[in-house]
Amino acid sequence: MPPQASTAEQQPAASPGPVEHPNVWASFWQTVIRYDAAKVTPWLALRNAIGLAVPLVAGVALGQLSAGLIAGTGALNVAFSDSQEPYRQRARRMLAASALVGFAVFAGALCGHNQVIAVVTSTVWAFAAGMLVALSPAAADLGAVSLVVLVVYGAFPMSPEKAAVSGMLAFGGGVLQTLLAVAFWPLRRYAPERRALGELYRELARTAASPIRAIEAPPASAQSTQAHNSLATLDRDHSIEADRYRSLLIQAERIRLSVMTLARLRTRIQREDPPNPAGEILDRYFVLSSRMLISLGSSLVAGEAAGAPEELEELDDLAEQLRDRAGTRSSPVSAMLADARFQMDAMAGQLRSAVNLAAYATPAGLVAFDRRESQKPWSLRLGGTIATLRANLSLNSAAFRHAVRLAVCIAIGDTLGRGLEFRRSYWLPMTIAIVLNRTLPLPSAAAYCA
Repeated sequence: MPPQASTAEQQPAASPGPVEHPNVWASFWQTVIRYDAAKVTPWLALRNAIGLAVPLVAGVALGQLSAGLIAGTGALNVAFSDSQEPYRQRARRMLAASALVGFAVFAGALCGHNQVIAVVTSTVWAFAAGMLVALSPAAADLGAVSLVVLVVYGAFPMSPEKAAVSGMLAFGGGVLQTLLAVAFWPLRRYAPERRALGELYRELARTAASPIRAIEAPPASAQSTQAHNSLATLDRDHSIEADRYRSLLIQAERIRLSVMTLARLRTRIQREDPPNPAGEILDRYFVLSSRMLISLGSSLVAGEAAGAPEELEELDDLAEQLRDRAGTRSSPVSAMLADARFQMDAMAGQLRSAVNLAAYATPAGLVAFDRRESQKPWSLRLGGTIATLRANLSLNSAAFRHAVRLAVCIAIGDTLGRGLEFRRSYWLPMTIAIVLNRTLPLPSAAAYCA
């Protein structure tokens, strides 16, 4: 008699339930009401508010409210270019925004007398603003802001003299905003993070100088934890300086693993083949590495740029000497020597990268980096920008498609607003510019070809 099927086998397989699709409207409202605390910077908001209030108060006090409003317009739009970047980068960006906004006020007010010229100007400007996506998000925001200013002032035509004065007033408001942004920059903002990284590199130097025992905890564990906790506050900080500190932490963790692996290989080689001269090579390698690590740690703690290390070339020479000792024989010791050589090459690269990062991670190094960038020939910088834009002049580029879409929509919106003679006709193209700016594509790969 055949055995009876189990209860589970007798029951029919459960049919899959209906697939639940996400609610589109719920997702939309979640996006609308989502609160992003990373975008809230009270100190930056305060100085931007002051930069906007000063022209308005001055205009009221002097009986020139319209002039105060125009200058306040410049300050308000340039405030979008403010950030937590270093002095020189922020000043250059905000001054460029001031000049562009001032010119947009002048061009819009001057072209507003002729409907055809106004539409053509806004269309060409929209295309240029859309192409700025290929350069960077900051450039794209600047293009969108200047486009909105052009469209708004295109609805208020002025004489050439008044248009020029209005442009200068808007430029002056932007310069005031720039001065406030530069004057109140905190000089030692990243001192705690830099100190934690310095202590981690110092502990790694002590670890490299002394042998590691298998029964002990991994070296520099406490310092590594402290550095991770200190840099956790920079998760939402995407400035160049913060990126350098995160990269320094990554290199420190890699160096830590390389030190542990290389130390254990040294112990095994000395145990398996005591007379092998590879042990002396590795000892010398650790001495030089320790010297470099202590120099890195001290420079980070003190906030001073360290000099170029002389040990890097000797580290490479030691790795080549170990290659000669490894030979071509297939034996356990030869395999360990090959692994040690691999770790030595990796650790040398990590040290070289850490040295380059630390050179510009201190206040003095940051000033040197900005000075070096500003010394590049203007023709080289302009050539790189033009090359990037030329590479994106294709329908295969998301930036080009965005520029065409923005130009066409602005042309249609501006033409409709002016043709139907709306009282506030500029609201239509201005809304189009703002909405399409929220759908910016990511910079294409061609943006980095220069």
